[in-house]
Order: sequence, then C-alpha cells, then structure tokens
Amino acid sequence: MRLLPLPLQFLIFIGIQLALSLGLVFYLGNLAQSNYETFAEASRGFVETQKTIEDIRGDYAAVAARVENETAAFSPGERRDVSELSGELKEIAGTVRNSVALSSLRANQPEAVQGFASAIDNQAASLVAASQEVPGADESRVKRIQERLAEERAALTTAGFGRLIDAANRELESTMRAIRSANSAVIGNYQMILMVFVALQALLLAVVLWLVNRQIRQLADVTERIVAGEATTTGKQHKRHDQLGRIARAVHQFRSSLVALSNSREQLQAILKKHDKESLSRRQAEDSLRLTASVFDEVQEAVLVTDVHGFVTRANPAAQTLLDLTATELGKRPLLEILLDQPNRVVAPIWRHVLEKGEWRSEIEFKRESDGKDLVALVSIRLVGEPREKRGHVIVVINDHTDIRAREREVIALAREDSVTGLLNRGYFVQQIDDRIQAHPDQPFALIAVGLDRFTSFNEALGRRFGDRILKAMAERLEKLTEPTSLLARIDGDTFSFLVFADNAGELDTVAAAAMKRCHAEITRELELAGYRLDIRASVTSADYPAEGQVAEDLLRIVDNGLSQAKASGGNAIVGHAEGHTQAAQRRFELTQALGKALGNREMRVYYQPQVSLGSGALLGFEALMRWRYRGEWISPKEFIPLAEEHNLIGELTEWALSHACRRIADWQRQAGRELTISINLPPQLLLLDKIDEQLEGLARAADLPTSSVVLEITESDFGKDPSLLVEQLHRLAMRGFSIAIDDFGTGHSSLSYLNNLPISKLKIDKEFVDDIVTSEDARKLFGSILAMAEKLEFEVVVEGVETEQQLIELRKFGSRLQVQGFVFSRPFDEDYWDGEFMHGKPGNYTVPDIQPQRSASQPAGN
Repeated sequence: MRLLPLPLQFLIFIGIQLALSLGLVFYLGNLAQSNYETFAEASRGFVETQKTIEDIRGDYAAVAARVENETAAFSPGERRDVSELSGELKEIAGTVRNSVALSSLRANQPEAVQGFASAIDNQAASLVAASQEVPGADESRVKRIQERLAEERAALTTAGFGRLIDAANRELESTMRAIRSANSAVIGNYQMILMVFVALQALLLAVVLWLVNRQIRQLADVTERIVAGEATTTGKQHKRHDQLGRIARAVHQFRSSLVALSNSREQLQAILKKHDKESLSRRQAEDSLRLTASVFDEVQEAVLVTDVHGFVTRANPAAQTLLDLTATELGKRPLLEILLDQPNRVVAPIWRHVLEKGEWRSEIEFKRESDGKDLVALVSIRLVGEPREKRGHVIVVINDHTDIRAREREVIALAREDSVTGLLNRGYFVQQIDDRIQAHPDQPFALIAVGLDRFTSFNEALGRRFGDRILKAMAERLEKLTEPTSLLARIDGDTFSFLVFADNAGELDTVAAAAMKRCHAEITRELELAGYRLDIRASVTSADYPAEGQVAEDLLRIVDNGLSQAKASGGNAIVGHAEGHTQAAQRRFELTQALGKALGNREMRVYYQPQVSLGSGALLGFEALMRWRYRGEWISPKEFIPLAEEHNLIGELTEWALSHACRRIADWQRQAGRELTISINLPPQLLLLDKIDEQLEGLARAADLPTSSVVLEITESDFGKDPSLLVEQLHRLAMRGFSIAIDDFGTGHSSLSYLNNLPISKLKIDKEFVDDIVTSEDARKLFGSILAMAEKLEFEVVVEGVETEQQLIELRKFGSRLQVQGFVFSRPFDEDYWDGEFMHGKPGNYTVPDIQPQRSASQPAGN
C-alpha cells in the first residue's frame, strides 16, 4: 500500500483536530448560554420582588406617616374619620396578596406573605377601633391608644417588612441552590467531555506519531547501512516524492562526504565549544560593567571609591556636586581629611579601623570648603578586597542629611515654642512642669497666670498683627521679671504663665503675692507702640503646688477659672489662690449635670405658699415654687433656676411643676368647696414656643382645673427692650382664660410702657418695696403711688415678702383690697402639709389686723 505524502498526512491530522475542537467549543458554549439564561431569569425575578417590596414599603411609609399625624391629633371627646386611611392600608394588603411580582414568593413562602398582609389588615382594623374608642376615653387612655398604634406601626415597619425581606432572601437562596446544583452537573459534563476530548487527542497523536516514526525508522535503517558501507539503496524511500524521499536521496549522495567529515568532527566541536564559552563570558562582563557604571553615575547619593590609603580614585557626579570638588581635587589628599577637616594623625585611627574591621559608619557635620556651608551627612565606608595584597579598594557612600536635620529642628521648635512670642507654648510648658514635679516632688512652687483684659478690642480695632506686636511686648516685659527656671510660656491667646519657687510652703504665699504684684504693675504700665499710647489692663491669679494641684493640667485649670472669675468681675485685678473659684465652677458643673436628671430621679418638689386676702384673712390661692433636694442638700432656687435657664431646662421643669400643681389645686378646690388659684412663674423660653397656649390649656384640662384658676406670672425683666415679642402669646393665653400677672413689679425697666398693651390682670409688688415701709415715709409714699396706679388700671395687687406684723399693719392702712404673700402668714410647704390642712374641708381664715384704712390707694401718704 502506497503511503500518502507527509504534508497530506499532517493536513488530515490538523483537520481532525479542528473538527473535534469546534465541536467541543459549540457544545460548551450552548451549556454556558443555558446556565447564563437560568441565572439571569432568577436575578430578574429577585430584582422585581425586591422592587415590589420597596414600592410597598414606600406606600406603607407614606400612609403610616399620615396615620401617625392622624393619631397624634386624637383627643378625648373628638371623633376622627380614619376610614380613608384604613382603606389605603387594606389596599396595600391587597397588593401584597395579588401582586404578580410576589407570585413566586406567595407560592414558596405563603406564611410570610399572608402573615404580612394580615398584619396590615389588623392594623387597619385596630386604627378604626381606636378612632371609635377615643371619643369616650380620657387623656391617659388616649395616650395609651396612641402608644399602642405607634408600637403596631413600628413592629410592622421593622419586623413585618423584615420577615417579608427574609422570605425573599430565602426564595433567592433556594433558587441559587438549584442553580448551583445545575452548575455542578454542568461542570461534571465539562470534565467528562474534556477527558474524552483529551483521550481522543492522545489517541490521534499516537496514531500520527506511529505513522511518522515508522517511516522515519525505515529511512534511518537505510541510512545506517549506507554509513556502515553496505551497498544498499533506500528502496521505496528513495522513490518517495515528499520530504522523506528528498532526505533519502540526499543521504545517498552525501555518503562519501560523511566518511571524510567524520574524521574532523570531534576537533571542530572542541574548537566551537571553547569559542562559545569565551564569547558568553565576555558579553556578561561587558553587561555587568555597563550596569555598574550606569548605577554609579545616576544614583542620587554621593558614592566615591578610594584606594587602601584613602585617596579617591573615582567619584560619581552626586559626590562632586555635594562636596563641590572635581575628581582631580578629590584625589589630592585622603577623603577623611577633606570631610573631617582634620590632619592625618587625627583621621588615621578611623582609617585603620576601616582596614581592620572592614566598615565604619557615622553622621558627621562638616563645612564645605568652597562656600563655607555647614553640612550634615551620614558617611558609610566599606572595605572590598584584601588590603594586605594591595588589591583592595574602599567604597564610601555619603547621604546628605542637612535638610532633614534642619526640618527636625524646625519641628522641635514648633513643638516647644509659641510662634508669636517665641516663649514656650502650652503643651511644652505642661510637659516641663510635670517633668519638674516628677524630678522634685517636694519642691513647692506657684503657677502665676496673667490674662490681658479686653485684648480682643485691640485686635478688632487695630488688627491681629498689631495684637501680635502687643503680645510680643508683653512677653518682653515678663522676660525681664522672670528667671530662666521660671519656664515663662504663652498658654492661651492673651494669657501668659510662669513659675515662682520658695524654699518651703510657708514662704510660697509671700513670694507668689510679691511676684503677682510686680507682674501686674509691669504689665499694666502704659505701652507706646506704633504711635499709640495703649492702656493695658490685666488680671493676675495663682495656684500652688502641691496644695492646690498635683499635676500641671490641674494647676492650669485652676488659674483659668481664676482669670475667668476676675474678668467676669470687671478685670484688672489680682486674684490669689484661684482654687475657690475652681471649686465653685466644679459645683456649678456638677449641679448642671444633675439638674437634667432631677425629674427622672424624683428629686424635684413643688412647694406652695398661700396668698391671703388682707381684708378678710381668707385663703385665695397659692404660688407654686420649685424646690430641689440633691444628695440630701436643698439647693437654693437662686442657684439652680439660673442654671436651668442657661441650659434650656427651665421649660421642662416649669411644665412639670404646673402639671403637678394643677392636679393638687383641683383636689383642694373639691375638698374646700370653692375656687382657689395657683400662680406659677412662666419663663420666656416657654412663651416663645409655638402653640404654648394649647399645651398649657391641655395641662389644666388634664387636671380637670379651669384655666381661670391658673395665674401665669411674667417677670418684668423677661420682656427685655422689646416686649412686643411676647405680647401676641400673652393675648392668646388670656383668651384661653388664664390670668396674667407681672411678677417683681417695679424692679425692671420701662414698666409703664407696656401695662396698657398687655392683658395683665394682676401686679405682684416686690419685697424691696415692703422692707422699709414701717420706718420710711418715702417708702410709704412710693408704695401708695403704685397702689394708686394699680387701682386706676383696675389691677389686683399681691404684695410679696411680708414677714412682720408691723409690715402687715402698715399695709392694712392702705385698704383691704390687697392680697398678701409672705412668712407673716406661712412659709412655703409641700403638698403633704397642705393635704393635711384640706383633709377636713376648707382651712380657716388667717388673722389680719382690724384697722380702718387711713390712706386710700388713690391718695398716697403725705398728700
């Protein structure tokens, strides 16, 4: 059988390979496309489900917001129509049950979907039931209904939607498990197909190799016989028309040449091998030299090579630039003599160390000869070779650290010095003090602080740069007064501090007082600067170690408080021992923190002081007064009321006190069988709130107390310079039935300017108009004038702070229409005391002087 030509055999083999590969590609592509479509379908289903859930969540959030607003408006006796909201909730539940996007979720997770829809239906039903229940419920029942509805909304918003989303996630996980299972099967098919493909390829390759090897082996047998000198031919191979035939004919033609060449083959191979080896070594050496030269010239560090005696034999450009010397100049004397600028007898031990130990490394400072510039460099020296055989050399690397050390010095200066005055800054001052305390714990000292008063006025008027010049001048003055050990520092914008020392604690007060006096005198001396004569004022204070502080921060905190107290009192003062001010500040801070928790801790009490008719002695009502018992101590209202106003707590405390007082007055009215009033001071923070009239009316209604029994007292100073801000609110309160009283009348300003514009029905005359009424004719005239004005304007008058019988007698002489409040009748007592008084009905009348009026309100004494 005649064999096919070798190229045709390979073409057939390549065609079979391509056919198998294309079949495998098409099959794997179909599998991948099917898997992709399955995953895409699952992803679209999950996205549509999530989008539908988010749309339902958005619809529900909008309806829930409206439900919240509607339920917030629930009030006893009022029926609200919630049918529309209930219908919208049911529509959302219907969407959950019928949405096409949720069909798969309903089929696989029916409990979650149907449970969620049922929860929405239940909420709709609960809303309708609540709206029907509200008209017959009281305020507390309405509040509980509102809280219950809010809890249902919150549960549905979090847990309900959470379960629905969890169900969707579980559905997705189930789908992904199915996809992963299908992928596993597909991967198994991939592996099996690839194994079959590899097996077919291997089998085909084996057949091809066998065929080619068989033909080559036949040609090799003939060639071996020809080389052996046998008279043979290539037979069929000689007659082939492919490459194997050409090879067979060539072998036959060169038979004689092979014999001649075989004799010189070994010699030629040896020559070629030697030549190749030498060429390779030469190329490697040339490449290495070029790389070394490139690195040597381009590296940024200064690199020099010296002989074993220290003379430079080569220097890169960076070294010549750094030292500003040429290669010739560098080779004139040993390198260490150039760097260290020392004679050979000094540098010889260093060079001997290099030759013995093989290296030397140090950071040195030297002056460049060309321009005298001071440089800092890290010098690294390493010996290469053996100096005893005179074949070694030394490599020197110089790293320029000049800029690094300069920046380090700048950073250290910034960390220690104040940028304006050049004095120590606060951080380094604190560190130095603490280090001194640790090193000398038994050495007492005083920390003196100087604060410039009204310094900001200089900055505002003349600019901050001019202010900095003032600070520098003050620093110079203080430097003249202090010793280097005093650690003079600028610790704040306009505050300086330094230390003074004494041998013992007994002498420290004297030394510190003298230092503060000298400091104050020097600082407040008139300053002439840039054509200005400046009147400098300053406050000075001190804190002692260890008596008043154990660490620097404690001492600085004490003097900060001392300077604050001095400036608050007018400034330009010397305040020794600022610890007392610090203790007051600490108490103020502690009370402020506790005041916010006072109601929750049940520390607040309401005390009641009676208001009595001067004509009959009958009890007309009470003023509600807040009292605070904190850690067993009764805190004065003069101390905690300003704190409450400063930290916006007074509104909350007042609402609590009014609510509490309204309930007690309502009970006492029922027990006494007649109307009693309750007066309470209303702070301006509450008056500025929107709808405060509705809130206060709600408090009175909750206590079943008519608003006519509530007197809201407004302190005269609360109006400020523009009472119009509060006028509208006061009119609204008056229209709801509240009585409006001016408290502490006559102690504020512009009193008469707003009496006609405000809905005032009562004046409360301050205690200071009563204190001298017994002994002073002028006081009686002034009091009579106030009463005359009140009578003309038809105001009721309550006189506060009446403490003695003589004051009561003098007041009785002005008439019987007055109402009196003070210790002369009763101190303020808590509700337990007054509960006991009202237990058996209305309390008896108080004793009043039986004196006929000698003066009328319209005719003051002395006229």
